[in-house]
Amino acid sequence: MKELAISVQTGGWIGALGGEANAAESFKFIKDCGFEALDYNIDSPLGWAMISKSDKGDFYTKSIEELLEHFAPAKEAMDKNGIFGAQAHAPFPLFCRSDAEYSEFLMETMEKCLAICQYLKIPAIVAHPCTYLDKEEEKAINLAMYRRMMQFAGKYDVKICLENMWVKRCDHMMAGACATAEETVWYIDQLNAEAGGDMFGYCFDLGHANLCNMNVREFVRTLGNRLTCLHLHDNDAVNDQHYAPMTQRKTDWDGLIAGLRDINYRGAVNFETFGALTNYPAELRPLMLKYIAGVGEYIRNKILEEAK
Repeated sequence: MKELAISVQTGGWIGALGGEANAAESFKFIKDCGFEALDYNIDSPLGWAMISKSDKGDFYTKSIEELLEHFAPAKEAMDKNGIFGAQAHAPFPLFCRSDAEYSEFLMETMEKCLAICQYLKIPAIVAHPCTYLDKEEEKAINLAMYRRMMQFAGKYDVKICLENMWVKRCDHMMAGACATAEETVWYIDQLNAEAGGDMFGYCFDLGHANLCNMNVREFVRTLGNRLTCLHLHDNDAVNDQHYAPMTQRKTDWDGLIAGLRDINYRGAVNFETFGALTNYPAELRPLMLKYIAGVGEYIRNKILEEAK
């Protein structure tokens, strides 16, 4: 895989172009926009709105064999266009406190997501931790959830990545689970020690860090080699908008670049910018994606330029 590959999530454009059924044109399109890799939104068929209602839908009730057949056109198109999967996005949340049966279904879904990642040669998947007011309950639930995933990670050889979360209380943004580097390091080191291997890593979400007013450079430096992948996007420091990069004034992009340089990060420069696409007419989608890819090139060059 190419170091510091420019990557973008599939959410926001692949569905509009016909999804996996039209993979040949979809992946040619994203390649022409300047991207080299993907953050695959395999969470799309089981979104938050469905999970909040304990709705299983009909996608992840399919067998693993049926799911791999669904993604076969995508695999072929990725190979043909020289696009690789840098990371994927699991459904969220993966635990339902009020419905044990549905929580079990979500764990079965997680295993299927890892099987899809292995099939598409995607090395890492982001599985969000759960946030609760009681931190001890939060820790117990998250540890139990990730421990269940250990067997799947080993079976399919896909790294599971935690992410810094936020929560809105009384119209105020507050830090959620894994929102600090110190808490994150504890989780990852604890889980990897129990797993007996490097099964867990971290996805640093720059937009979420901005909402929680974190010191970006210090956060990244503290993570060190635990940092596996990125969710890069912009916001106004008040709402989780997932705007195009470097379009707002309060996000510390310089701190991000410096932190990535400090730890010699060589993973994908990945953007989670679906909000940048839904806010504009469809005709402008290619122009916006080319801009995002251009910012990715700028970030990559800055990391490498300063590292010389």
